[in-house]
Amino acid sequence: MLERFRQSLAIRLAAIYTLVFAAGASALFGVLYWVLAHSLEARERAAVEQRAENLAQAYELGGAVAVRERLDADTSPEVRSLFVRLLGAGGETLFATIPSDWVDPLVERRLVPDAWGGWRTQEIHSVRVPRDAARDFAVASRVLSDGRLIQVAHSTDSRAVLLAPLRTAFAGVGAVALLLSLTAGTFLAWRATRPLREVAETARRILDEDDLSARVPAPGGSGELALLARQLNTLLDKNANHVRVLRETLDDLAHDLRTPLTRLRGTAELALTDGGDPAEARSALADCVNETDRVLHLLEVLLDVSAAEAGALTLRRERVDLRALAGRAADLYREVAEQKNIMIELDIPAPAEMNGDPVRLGQALSNLVDNALKYTPEGGRVAVAAAAGEGAVTVTVSDNGPGVPAAERDAVWRRLYRGDASRSQRGWGLGLTLVRAVAEAHGGSAEVGEAPGGGARFQMRFPAA
Repeated sequence: MLERFRQSLAIRLAAIYTLVFAAGASALFGVLYWVLAHSLEARERAAVEQRAENLAQAYELGGAVAVRERLDADTSPEVRSLFVRLLGAGGETLFATIPSDWVDPLVERRLVPDAWGGWRTQEIHSVRVPRDAARDFAVASRVLSDGRLIQVAHSTDSRAVLLAPLRTAFAGVGAVALLLSLTAGTFLAWRATRPLREVAETARRILDEDDLSARVPAPGGSGELALLARQLNTLLDKNANHVRVLRETLDDLAHDLRTPLTRLRGTAELALTDGGDPAEARSALADCVNETDRVLHLLEVLLDVSAAEAGALTLRRERVDLRALAGRAADLYREVAEQKNIMIELDIPAPAEMNGDPVRLGQALSNLVDNALKYTPEGGRVAVAAAAGEGAVTVTVSDNGPGVPAAERDAVWRRLYRGDASRSQRGWGLGLTLVRAVAEAHGGSAEVGEAPGGGARFQMRFPAA
């Protein structure tokens, strides 16, 4: 179970989503942190630069006295926190103002010479720049016109220390957001990939349990995974139907081949045991040849039907007039029709042309005429019509026989199907199957209905182009 959970697509998608979210959030925070720190530093530096520029202008107007007066006049905390120093051309300090927090509170007492050649004790206060991990400072300098230098410095909080709460807050909020994104991402990915798990479970049932009726539970919505599940169910339905038809075909084929093969075997045995009469042997061999031809014809038709249904039937297309093909089929069966006193009528007043294989189309037409003659009673009528309409060409074969019951109109196109009315007729039950296969191979269709006045009406429809 743990291994299956680890290999789950939903978990991997959630992990990838979380990593992308973490990387994006970290990159965004890094950019914002840098911009904020840079802005704070730039603001502090700009303030010190402006203050140094103002003091330099004051010196140019009134010298060191003007600078000191300006500093003394401004009692704001901002000015009192500034370090200002005026250096001579030789680097000596002419005067300086030092913030109180820059003065070391430890007082050092030293002996210094007095004006009379003696020594006196004086308190010395040392100055230190308060720069450490928590403090930083900004400094600006201006070279004056007489070669002197004025310096202005300002102690500030370190940007790292100032922004430390922001980093802590981001770490805490980021951890919570990361956990929430992982949880939400896992839930959403698990829910979104449910159709895939159902597809896998359906495939497992089909493979392990040989359950060809297994289907993916119909998902709702119109997303890609829902569409995949529905298309897979459609594919499974078609495959199940193909398997069913294949099994039925094999059963029917085994049943229908059993009779001619038994007859072949009986005829051959009769030829071997008739005492050597040449006439009887020749007759037996002739019967064997006839039965063999029938079996070969059955196999050829089955191969053609299979090729057509698989889209692999070879068609030698050319411009074909169905009027000529219908007349040829009528002429081919006219003698059979006369023997049964059946009239074959042609109703093709104008050319009905299309692009198709004349051999395959003629074969389909002949099968329709032959089928109509089989079920038309003596003295009946078979009509063959063809017409070119708007965007389509149709050919119709009608008879006044018993017709095809509505319940059997879909079944008559199946391989080796024999309806109740056809059990007494000689045939394999492949003629109409081949008709539909040829029609569909040409991009058309075949259908059966009721003829005007009763009987069956078979029609093939083809694209006109």
